[in-house]
Amino acid sequence: MTAAVEVEGLTKRFGPVTAVRDVSFRVEEGESFGYLGPNGAGKTTTIRCLLGLVRPTAGRLQVLGHDVPAQLGAALAEVGYLPGEFGLWPNMTGEECLDYLASLHPRPPRRREELCERFELSRADLRRQVRFYSRGMRQKVGIVQAFQHDPALAILDEPTEGLDPVMKSRFIELIEEHRRRGGTIFLSSHILSEVEATTERVGVLREGRLVRVGPTSDLRGDRIRHCTLVLGEPVDLAPLRALPGVSALQPDGPVVRFEFRGEVGPLLERLTALPVRDLLVEPERLSEAFFDVYEGEGG
Repeated sequence: MTAAVEVEGLTKRFGPVTAVRDVSFRVEEGESFGYLGPNGAGKTTTIRCLLGLVRPTAGRLQVLGHDVPAQLGAALAEVGYLPGEFGLWPNMTGEECLDYLASLHPRPPRRREELCERFELSRADLRRQVRFYSRGMRQKVGIVQAFQHDPALAILDEPTEGLDPVMKSRFIELIEEHRRRGGTIFLSSHILSEVEATTERVGVLREGRLVRVGPTSDLRGDRIRHCTLVLGEPVDLAPLRALPGVSALQPDGPVVRFEFRGEVGPLLERLTALPVRDLLVEPERLSEAFFDVYEGEGG
């Protein structure tokens, strides 16, 4: 497959501070890629290098087959971008802001009306000055301007900041739709549930270094399972407690909660000897896996 984003050996120093150190990864066309890490890890610096906003100290960058910065204009002609700290001109209306931002892009804003309707930006809203907008309203304008020209690649930095749950759900639907239409997503975030819902592959950044790249499902993996048993009668839980991989076992009347690591076969065999009325097994949450990776790798 053709790479929508290709980064090789990216390093960016600001004086004595190295913000990004020897980072390499690829994002294929039609893929939704999550770029994970806490604030200050180097996510935004990577994005600014991809967009030609800052010049790398070292490394090679390509966006949709175009070298950055040598072919920056051709690259940006196919990109939609939502900055992490999206600002608007306070004395302009929302409509004027969208018009101005559209004028900076070579592609027409063919999706604007549809997107404004989806994110509940009414004509009355768009005719108000931005200084009267809430944080969520400004963020909705940011999403619309990033997608209004139907870009091949959308680069999104903390895209749901300030959105209410309904608008977050609509944003996730937009991401899925964009991918179905053949578009590519590069989403940088520290909101793990958002990354889990919208991406198929992730890179984890730690102090400027890329410590893991792989499928989102692999990051979550099978390392921990959160198990809840409902028993039909009181039993001795010692055999279950002694099973390798079982931890944090907490009986509460007929309900028994515990965590399990490892292959599930031995666990299921042990449970067949118990009067189980119900069983709930939840996979490890992405947040747990992320912090496991973040704390356990890279130094």
